Amino acid sequence: MEKDEYWFWLGNIPGVGSRTALRLVNAFGGNVCALFEAEEKRVDACHIVNKAQLQSIIYSRNRDRIQHDYEQIKSKGIQCISIENSFYPDTLKYLYDPPVILYILGSLPKADEWMIALIGARQCSSYGRQVSRMLARGMAAAGLTVVSGMARGSDSAAHWGALQEGGRTFAVLGCGVDICYPRENMDLYTEISRNGGIISELPPGTRPEGYQFPRRNRIIAALARGIVVTEAKQKSGTLITVEHGLNLGKEIFAVPGRIDDALSEGCNQLIKAGAKLVMQPSDILDEFGILAREYKKNNITLDNSEKVVYASICLVPRSADEIALLTGMEVQNVIHNLISMELKGIIHSVGKNQYVLNI
Repeated sequence: MEKDEYWFWLGNIPGVGSRTALRLVNAFGGNVCALFEAEEKRVDACHIVNKAQLQSIIYSRNRDRIQHDYEQIKSKGIQCISIENSFYPDTLKYLYDPPVILYILGSLPKADEWMIALIGARQCSSYGRQVSRMLARGMAAAGLTVVSGMARGSDSAAHWGALQEGGRTFAVLGCGVDICYPRENMDLYTEISRNGGIISELPPGTRPEGYQFPRRNRIIAALARGIVVTEAKQKSGTLITVEHGLNLGKEIFAVPGRIDDALSEGCNQLIKAGAKLVMQPSDILDEFGILAREYKKNNITLDNSEKVVYASICLVPRSADEIALLTGMEVQNVIHNLISMELKGIIHSVGKNQYVLNI
């Protein structure tokens, strides 16, 4: 077998986690081939694995099966990168339990690539979705790469924002890289694989299970220079990523929200605890000494009444009646302008008679 196939074997021994696997190979001087060839008594003498794990190691030593599975993965266009590979991201090696193997669909982050994690609630508000997209566009315009988890809500909005600006983005999955989860993100999944990459430590074919997502969050945290939270409840998976980031010494940023909004409790608590408050992309970029560049905007002409209505619309949904009160215009005139601006793509409706900026 080739050396990469030995590492592939090590990373896929049932019942043997990444930290245990790496301790084992270190006990053999970092020689994964020697571990594969070692007698059962020699492996047992390391006092690293229990009896069940030892039997799993011995049973898994099937060269034909290993080579067949490895070739099957490569035939799907999936890269299999071991921790020993020079392309393996160095930042992941600082984890307590770094992945033995990374599976990649698309490309890997470059060694000098600046990555920012943009994360938030799955059941996010329209405001949270718009802010995630806006911040991602700002990061991409400045040449940074956005990393997130491709979950519904804030994560998806962040990926789309980076792509909209022509930037690179990476998604770390809690399932195999050959599985699009959630299924409605197939278009996004395809675009990310073309303009960045899909990453997982789980073998191709692994179905999404709830317990796998908190573990994938440590990879997001390790890849990023900083972590930005747009919306989060007080107890959420998003804050698990933040906890990993704090342990790794990452910069933490949070978008403030209303004090009576459950989706903003996590962000407001982070800011109270010392996270940097974010209102625009430059709040993140300034922290790293990066010049903010204005992202591309559509060259759309508005008439005078449309400009008045547009000035009253923000990221918080507002109804035609509310806009009429703010502008002093007749409701029917407001509705006419809202329809016109929605057709131009600069605003959109988020519910019955509720409108927000399309940024």
